[in-house]
Amino acid sequence: MIPRSLLLTVTAATLFAAPLAAQQQPAPVLPVLSAEEHPFLEWGGDFPRWSRLTPAQGLADARLAIDRAKARLEAICRVQPHEATWENTFGAYEQLGNEVSTVDVLMANLICLLDGPGIRAAQEELAPLVAEFDSSIAANERLWAVIRAASRAPWVGSLSPARQRYVQQVLDSFKDSGADLPADKKARKMEIEKELAGLYLQFDKNCKDAMDAWQLVITDKARLAGLSEDWMTRAAARAQERGFGTPEAPQWLITLEYASVGDVLRHCDVEETRRLCWEGRNTEGSLPGKDNAPVVARVMELRAELATLLGFGTYADLATARRMVGSGDAAMEFVDDMMRKVKPAFDRETNDMLSFISRRQNRRVNQVNPWDVNYYLNQMREEIYQFDMDSLRPYHKKENVVAGMFSVFESLYAIRISELPTVHLQPGQELPAGTAEVWHPEVKLYAVHDSATGRHMGSFYMDLHPRSTKREGAWVMPVRHHAMVNGQRPAHLAVLVCNLKSPANGKPALFTHMDVLTLFHEFGHTLHSLLSDVELVSHSGTRVARDFVELPSQLNENWVWIPEGVTAYARHWETDEPLPADLLRKLQQSRVFMPGIEAMSQLRMAKLDLEMHMNYGTKFRHRALDAATRELLEPWNMPLTTWGPSIMRSLTHCISSGYAAGYYSYKWAEVLAADAFSRFEKEGPTNSATGADFRRAVLSTGGSRLESESFREFMGREPNPDALLQQQGM
Repeated sequence: MIPRSLLLTVTAATLFAAPLAAQQQPAPVLPVLSAEEHPFLEWGGDFPRWSRLTPAQGLADARLAIDRAKARLEAICRVQPHEATWENTFGAYEQLGNEVSTVDVLMANLICLLDGPGIRAAQEELAPLVAEFDSSIAANERLWAVIRAASRAPWVGSLSPARQRYVQQVLDSFKDSGADLPADKKARKMEIEKELAGLYLQFDKNCKDAMDAWQLVITDKARLAGLSEDWMTRAAARAQERGFGTPEAPQWLITLEYASVGDVLRHCDVEETRRLCWEGRNTEGSLPGKDNAPVVARVMELRAELATLLGFGTYADLATARRMVGSGDAAMEFVDDMMRKVKPAFDRETNDMLSFISRRQNRRVNQVNPWDVNYYLNQMREEIYQFDMDSLRPYHKKENVVAGMFSVFESLYAIRISELPTVHLQPGQELPAGTAEVWHPEVKLYAVHDSATGRHMGSFYMDLHPRSTKREGAWVMPVRHHAMVNGQRPAHLAVLVCNLKSPANGKPALFTHMDVLTLFHEFGHTLHSLLSDVELVSHSGTRVARDFVELPSQLNENWVWIPEGVTAYARHWETDEPLPADLLRKLQQSRVFMPGIEAMSQLRMAKLDLEMHMNYGTKFRHRALDAATRELLEPWNMPLTTWGPSIMRSLTHCISSGYAAGYYSYKWAEVLAADAFSRFEKEGPTNSATGADFRRAVLSTGGSRLESESFREFMGREPNPDALLQQQGM
């Protein structure tokens, strides 16, 4: 099973957040900035100078960027109807906050990759500034008057289809943001958005503080029976770093990093150790003084008020209005329908698991401990297929996986990927000629070129291993998108981040199958970002509907299950022998192991997310969050001996990371991905013509047209709603 909470993607907060790096006729002309004085705004080259990006400088550059954006805003507001052109209205609006967004995204990278008290404090100060600026745009009546008048001008009808789409999107965005509200309601909207920005930071801080606070030190090796020697080596090294144990008398440290606690819950034979780790995970968002339940309650109240203020029935209606699904009711109908279809398989699989546990324990078991679920599922997989997923690790050397992954998609999408020389600098050090700077020595930088034309499509950083300063999970964050300027488009830039197995015990980094799947998933987002070839920055890359954005990444996952993908990277790290055919066969068979349990796990989170954003007042208000969550989800869960805290206490996706009322989109896009892959299965998973069609229809077009049109162009028909169930044998 794949915990989708780890497959996190960071994209633009909203479609109409100010673009990161629009390159079109800025107005008014503002003073040129120096890279030395304003490193967040002017890089002095193609890549940021990471050693110059200090929290204090970020705050200073953010304030400057906001002032410059206000000057651009004033220029638009002065445009008279008879003077209006694309360039001085919609074109200028698209560029309006490009510098604000540049600072914001770089600061977001710092807090995700180099977390510490200084950057946290700066981010807490920056978030309300940016939120207030964003809110002030929609509240600006002069700006709205200019935009509204320009949209009615005759020249709009002669614009390109992409520009006409953008005009309509801007109008919709203003209306959805309350541009026609009276002054008092506009003021209240700004207050709500500013308070929400602070709550999001508090939520993330409470989660991070809990992760930092919890640790379990094991002094008796027998309590870790079942865990691999590589895991033991890493845990002993972590313990020594924190002052526990010695090389001669080792102790073992378990943390809440997924690579640490997740392996315990899957592989440790000692139930008491699993239970302690499960309880440790439950502290996230639940510590005294760092309890996220009141934060979640206030977020839901404010979101409900915001939706009502803007004329929507629920916050889910507001969030989904411009997505493929179209409304909160339609999203709920999709989730409920999927749950009903999956339930028979889920019930069968749950009964099979209870029977398995009963045999193992020599007694009838009607309930399962939550800390035992993943352990027994893993035991069942091994017994049914005579296959331990960890047996793949010697064939998953990091360098081979990365090179093999590149080769699969280089061939499929007609691109060429090459590593660029990098250096990690301390503040004040000079950058050697011909190199680019990175924030940690482990980080790599790659360039992507079109094979046919040689054109530089974009570059991306790759940061794959966990560190104490890195946020948990995996994601892709676009750093700079570009649009066409005079027939040319400068290269995009993105950051790909994972927390995969590190080198240990004198061996290179050897990935689990899930590590490989996670990397392929995130690389799908990377390609979506870098192969974008659109007229406007606002349509670039992952700036598509939230319930479409996961399609390329989930499509990519298919190649880690099929011979055409696996044979590209799976070679023994010592002998260079390819993965044996019997292991490959068992891997493929295990793909559909307990698909109902995996699907229901994801659907429960989607259900909770939508119910909280649609029915908070009737099902959650004035009730304990944990009890209300249990009542809602118990009919869809396996029989548990006990329940932990609500997942909403720590589900950053739905509180602070842009997936509010949108968690359903993982399953929605998974249906699209299963359907799209059926064409690759039919025509060949390495068929470059099929890959060229997908690149042209989906990866290149971004949000320049309706996402449904892109899907129809690739498949030649509407989506098959049962494609995923068919792929998984349900």
